[in-house]
Amino acid sequence: MKKTVLYIIDNLSGIGGAELMLIAPLKDIHQDYNIILVTLVPVNVFEENYFIGDKQYCIEMNSKKDVLKSAKKLKEIIKTNNVTFVHSFLYWSGIIARLACGRKTPYVFSLATIMSEHIYNYRWYSGYTRLLERVTYKKSHSIISPTNEVLADFNRSIGVKGKSEVLYNFVLDDYFENEINYNAPSKEIKFVAVGNIKEVKNYQVIIDAFELLPNYPVSLDIFGLGDLKESQKKQIRDSNLLVNLKGSHDKIFEMLPIYDVFIMSSLTEGFGISAAEAMAVGLPLLLSDIKTLREVTHGNALFFDPLDAKCLADAIKSIFERKVDLKALSQRGKLIARENYSKKKYVTGLLKIYSKVPTRLQGFSNIQQFVA
Repeated sequence: MKKTVLYIIDNLSGIGGAELMLIAPLKDIHQDYNIILVTLVPVNVFEENYFIGDKQYCIEMNSKKDVLKSAKKLKEIIKTNNVTFVHSFLYWSGIIARLACGRKTPYVFSLATIMSEHIYNYRWYSGYTRLLERVTYKKSHSIISPTNEVLADFNRSIGVKGKSEVLYNFVLDDYFENEINYNAPSKEIKFVAVGNIKEVKNYQVIIDAFELLPNYPVSLDIFGLGDLKESQKKQIRDSNLLVNLKGSHDKIFEMLPIYDVFIMSSLTEGFGISAAEAMAVGLPLLLSDIKTLREVTHGNALFFDPLDAKCLADAIKSIFERKVDLKALSQRGKLIARENYSKKKYVTGLLKIYSKVPTRLQGFSNIQQFVA
C-alpha cells in the first residue's frame, strides 16, 4: 500500500524556483506515493496536466492573521487523507504545516532562498517571522536545502536542530536538449540575463558597467517581469546603451542559444537556477561573486564584484582581449550541469530523503492545542 505525501505551497503563481521543484517531479514521485497538493491561495499559472496526483485543496488563506485557522483546515485535510508525512515549500506554508503536524505527523520542509535576506530581515514584521520560525521548527523536522550556503544561513539565523540535506535544484530536460556547440564571439558580445526586474537582481551594476564601455559593442537582453526605474531608462537613453527588456518567456531554453554570454548580477541567490539552465545549454557565465553562485557553478565562471561596476567592466574587457577561454567555460559548464542538475538525480535524492522519514511520530506539541 502506497504511503501518502501532502505537499503544501503558498501558491503556484510562477513557473520557477520552489513552484517548479514541487510540480515537475510529481509524475515520478506518484509512482511510489499517493499525492495530496495544498495551496494557501488559488493562484495557479500551471496547466491542469502539470498536476499528477490524487487530490488538490486550497485553504484560501486571506491574510497572515489567518494562520491558526489555516492550520486547523490543514490538520483536517491531513486526518481525512491519512497523510504519512507533509512536505512544505516557502515560508508561510511551512509555518502552517508545522502547526498542523504538531509532533504527530512527520514533516519535511524545503528552503528556497537566503532566509535572512528575504524573510527574516526584509519587512516590518521580520522579527515576527524569525520568532515564528524558531518556535515552530522542531528537532524532528527534516530540512532540504538547495545549496550549502542557504543551509548555513538558516543555521546562523535559526539553528539547525535535526536532520538536514543539501539537494541541488534541477534543470528541466528542455535545456539539455537545446545544448549548443559553442563558438566564441568575434566582434560584438550579446549578453542575456534571466530574472524579474527587482532590486536583488541588481541590474543597475550592468547598466553602470556598460556606461564605462562606450567603445565596446555590447548589448543586453533581460527576460523577466517588471520594469526598470525611470532613472535607469534615462541613463540607458542618454548613454545610448543597448539594454532591452524582453518580458517573460515560457521557452527560455529556445532563446538562450542565440546569445554569447549569460550574465547574472544578483546580490543574493538561493540557488541561481537560471545560471544552471544557461550552463546546461552551453553558455559561458559572467556572474556575481557570491558564495551560492560559486557553489552551483563549481567555480566555472568569470566572476565580478556585484557592487563594483568597474570590476564588471574590466571583466567584459578581458573577454574582448581574449583573456578568457569562453569555449572551455561552455564545455565544462555543460558537463557540470549534466552531472549535478538533472531531474533524475533530483528525484532519486528526494526519494532517498523520503525513505528516511518515519511513518508516525509520538506525542503532541503544545502548539497543536491551538489548532485542535
